[in-house]
Amino acid sequence: MQSKALPAGTTLCSLTSRGWSSMRTKTLLAGALAGATALTLVGGCAAKEIKALEPKLELRNAAQQLSGSQQAGFTIKLSGKPEDLIAAIKQQEKTDGTAAADKFGTDDETIVKQVFNSSFTVAYDKGGAGATDDKSMLAATIDGVTGTELRAVDGTLYVKAPVTDLAAKFGAKAADVAAIREQAAGTVPGLSALFDGKWVSVDSKELTGLAGAEAGVPTPSAQQEQVVKELTTSANNLLDGATVVRDSADDNHIVVTSSTVKAYTEGQRLADTLLGKLGNELPKTAPKDRPIVMDLWVDNGKFTAAEINLLQFVDGATGRVAVRIDVASGQPIAAPTGATKIDTKSLAGAMAGLPTPK
Repeated sequence: MQSKALPAGTTLCSLTSRGWSSMRTKTLLAGALAGATALTLVGGCAAKEIKALEPKLELRNAAQQLSGSQQAGFTIKLSGKPEDLIAAIKQQEKTDGTAAADKFGTDDETIVKQVFNSSFTVAYDKGGAGATDDKSMLAATIDGVTGTELRAVDGTLYVKAPVTDLAAKFGAKAADVAAIREQAAGTVPGLSALFDGKWVSVDSKELTGLAGAEAGVPTPSAQQEQVVKELTTSANNLLDGATVVRDSADDNHIVVTSSTVKAYTEGQRLADTLLGKLGNELPKTAPKDRPIVMDLWVDNGKFTAAEINLLQFVDGATGRVAVRIDVASGQPIAAPTGATKIDTKSLAGAMAGLPTPK
């Protein structure tokens, strides 16, 4: 237990944890009395003692609590200054000897700044027993434009997006967007509602059957379960052999020090498992081994946030650019009202570039 919160000899918790050995050297009667007193006090201070002495245990318990939650939500974003990340990327190019044609340019810098101005929120609601009633949600703020959302509820996919605003944000002309809207509406009846920023719905089972049954397309709930499983495995792997300490200035802040090689290995494993062929495109050479710090926040046994500074992986980089995950308590995910139903045959045909099936 930290001395600033509990000066030695001033509380019953400190007496129990620090003074028990000396008390046992007294008479049998006094020892028995002390034992009875300790049992009474453990309920009041054990959680605090464990929190101070075993941050690694607290992290494992928080991970188990999160993986067992019926409902949860996560918001993912970058924190820091985009200029620091841009400088680090250019520094890495010098180290790697990147060819002039592949160097980081003005357009790339614009994309980095757009990513810093974006965030993604993922949530799930497991409902009852089994996976048939699992629900999930993805909401995105894209370069400051809010309103893009996808929900999977009871076998139906619901989607809405501020298409016109997003198109304008990325330089599309209003006349071009209107022409695409008209063409889409003629090919897939009801799709114009999506261009108007309204909810549309698609029967995901029908769409899977038409567009990808042979490929074994997983259901959203199956994907979600796989992601949670793999993230939990990586978290446990990173904790093994890591140094875990509590921030003396913040009881809820836990600092985990591992290594770049171990973090890279887990990142590569996750990419191979969750991204498939795309994961194979990532660099296969681990970075130079050095200590790497991850910041985690746990409050009352529950994860509230996590950060990792990306610039730790780049030699000579300065500043801090962190991937931050904020964990929120979950809530029920419901189907939106008033969604326009999209015919799956029309949509599958349009996606395949084929005439609409009759």
